[in-house]
Amino acid sequence: MHIPLRSLLLPALWLAGAFGTALSAEVLTWEAAVQEAAARNAELRAAQASLSSSEELVRAARSGFFPQVSAGVTYTEVEGSAVSTTTSTSGYNAAVSATQNLFAGFQDSARVEQAEANRAVAEASLAIVRARLSLDLKVAYAGMLYAQENVALTERIVRRLEENVRLVELRFEGGRENKGALLLTRANLAQARYEYLQARQALLAAQAQLARVLGRSEIHDFSVAPALPHVDPGAPPDFEQLLPAVPDYRLLVEQEKAAAAGLRLARAGFYPSVNVGGSLARDGADWFPEDDRRTITASLTVPLFSGGRDYYGTRASAATLTASGANKENAERLARLRLRQTYNAYVEAAEKLKVDAAFVEAAETRAAIARSKYNNGLMTFEDWDRIETDLIQRYKAALVGRRDRVSAEAAWEQAQGRGAIP
Repeated sequence: MHIPLRSLLLPALWLAGAFGTALSAEVLTWEAAVQEAAARNAELRAAQASLSSSEELVRAARSGFFPQVSAGVTYTEVEGSAVSTTTSTSGYNAAVSATQNLFAGFQDSARVEQAEANRAVAEASLAIVRARLSLDLKVAYAGMLYAQENVALTERIVRRLEENVRLVELRFEGGRENKGALLLTRANLAQARYEYLQARQALLAAQAQLARVLGRSEIHDFSVAPALPHVDPGAPPDFEQLLPAVPDYRLLVEQEKAAAAGLRLARAGFYPSVNVGGSLARDGADWFPEDDRRTITASLTVPLFSGGRDYYGTRASAATLTASGANKENAERLARLRLRQTYNAYVEAAEKLKVDAAFVEAAETRAAIARSKYNNGLMTFEDWDRIETDLIQRYKAALVGRRDRVSAEAAWEQAQGRGAIP
């Protein structure tokens, strides 16, 4: 369910012009930002290339099941006093040979399993990169939007406090207010002008951060459109069903499979190898040679001693498999915990935003009543100032709440391995 999140924040009086304050030549939409980050991000391109490489290695690993065919042509010339006159001292040879492995100690199947597991590892790594880039992009975009609206908000706070100063000055000149109240309103105005300066500086920093995530090498003036997609948290999901799709967990699951295949590959050194082969050849003193020769071979090779290579290699692979299993168990616990934590934070941020909106509405109403009472001498300066200060703080809290809600949603998406990056 889509929520009109913007309507939960600041009233039209305060937000009118929030986007226009930071308006510049380029207005970047969320959709355009996603496309640009997906096209320019170097880490994403590297992960995509690694996946392509692993897919080709799977095809290469399957070559062990097919015969190996080769062809060649040689010319031989022998000279010297030791050469027999009855033996041809020169000649040509053309041959085609084929070899088929029948059994290699399960090496071929283990290599395929290992390559397929490595491909799955590369897929999980790509999913991790996509989810992390989506998180960074959404947080940076929300930060830029927050900075734009904060500039507009602080500017309007300055204007409101300027009106307050004029109001207190009139009452002070009429003898209905003390000098301390006048000095305090002026100090509040100075503080607001300082915060406006800070907001403009923060906008430049947010712009640079978003440009970095987008992969831009040069930073020029731009702003972001206020439309940012969001959904309601909805009912609590089944975390156990989400767990297998978590990229960090999937990565270690596939690494364990690759380690198991590596152990089978290491044990293959203890098994015999069976091969059959054949060749067709022609030999002769002239080109093209006419004397044909056919050869059929069958071989059985039994390993007896390899200097300990197979033994120690198997032990190392077994230790790697044990470590991979332990890492997977730990990753499963961490993923389960992170899913719950990020979902809880997401739900809390969404609810807090509604609370902030309720406080803004209440603070606005109180401020309108208090201003009328103060103008008519029915409220003290201290009470009026507290209500004005509370209104400003509520506006700021609502603005921060909107940004935090986007960040919490982005973190929940990343925990699941989802995001906006295709």
